[in-house]
Amino acid sequence: MPTPEVEQYVSKTTLSKKNYDTLASIIPGGVNTAIQYFPPYPLYMSKGLGGKLWDVDGIEYVDHCLAYGAMTAGHANPIILDAIRKQLGLGTLHGFQGAGVEELAQEIMRRFPVEMLRFANSGLEATFYATRLARAATGRKLIIKMEGGYHGAHDVLMISDKPRRRVLLGSRYDPPSTADSLGIPDEVVKQTLVVHFNDAEGLERTLKRHENEVAAIITEPVQTNSGIIPPEKGYFDAVRRLCDDYGILLIIDEVKTGCNLADGGGTQLYGVKPDLMTFAKAIGGGTPLAAFGGKREFMELITPLGGAVHYGTYNGNPLSVAAGTACLKKVLTSTAYAKIMKLGDELYKGVEDAIADTKTKASVGHCTMMGSIFFGLDQAPKNYREAAQCDARTWYRYWINMLNRGVVPSGSAWFEEWMVSAMHDPDDIKKSIQATYETLKSIKK
Repeated sequence: MPTPEVEQYVSKTTLSKKNYDTLASIIPGGVNTAIQYFPPYPLYMSKGLGGKLWDVDGIEYVDHCLAYGAMTAGHANPIILDAIRKQLGLGTLHGFQGAGVEELAQEIMRRFPVEMLRFANSGLEATFYATRLARAATGRKLIIKMEGGYHGAHDVLMISDKPRRRVLLGSRYDPPSTADSLGIPDEVVKQTLVVHFNDAEGLERTLKRHENEVAAIITEPVQTNSGIIPPEKGYFDAVRRLCDDYGILLIIDEVKTGCNLADGGGTQLYGVKPDLMTFAKAIGGGTPLAAFGGKREFMELITPLGGAVHYGTYNGNPLSVAAGTACLKKVLTSTAYAKIMKLGDELYKGVEDAIADTKTKASVGHCTMMGSIFFGLDQAPKNYREAAQCDARTWYRYWINMLNRGVVPSGSAWFEEWMVSAMHDPDDIKKSIQATYETLKSIKK
């Protein structure tokens, strides 16, 4: 039997249901990325403006998913739209390198510790090429990632992303490598080793066991897609030391955190010193844009200078470059970050107060403008293994309740997080906090 909140959702979103019934016969699941699906059926949006979305039924939502961190500039930001319109008149794809790339590359290098970079189109591409480059630089094949860490859906890193069942989780001292998708060969799975975030001792054990076999460690500066899990004090100092001791590269994935957590992302916040970095989402201002970069000695191994292949017809295309440049240089400024972080703090405090006032058993993971609720946990987790013990069923009730109250609280899974854009205003935050209070009271009943 559907719960009352699901029945209310169904009664309000009849056109989304109609869209789903039509599309599901020609598009698997009725969506073009699996994370957009949630039961009983996904929402279909018709418009986005500022910090809000409107679905096909005309319902308005305060949006804290922000396309999973890609829309930090805000929906239909007029500055970015103007840059796109100007570029449209000059062409969207030339087949040659267009103008404007230097300005965007220099802005990214101003924000992040990279000496050279290459553009791509998605976070998946960026992390794929970064791992290839690390293997080329070291002559080794093994990659270490964090349990619960998501770095795109390519075979090398689609390993132990969301192992839920106890048999897949395995030992907490030595997490196994498990494929998160059908079609990933066992031989590939064995090339990716898994450790816990915030566990430098476990990382060192793995490095000792595979000495001279590991090419790189890839991790986010703040683990996302497991809720928000910040690094413990001294963690990245230990990781950097181990990378130096064992001669491996440190890849910091700022696809989701870069230009979101701060002007210079989590790398700036925590003083991380990477060898290679990856970027996407927010840097494109709502267009497909990604990049990977790092130390010159490694980046010069890329074709045509070296033998590590990197291709892509749409890499650095003029439309995305124009949007990205406008986004980083004119929208996501120091003034904008001050506003975003202030609203983020207000949202975090409001959620914390709502949890306390309603006596809900839950904890909050938080870092600047990003945050997440872990239902059923008394303390915020320090790694995915702890986060996965949260009450996912209560989270789903929270999700549907919040939608019914006109707020998209995060992406559509317990491990996603809320975000704040440059175009949210105080009233948006007030509405989100009030909806949280009402939702938690409803769940308690």
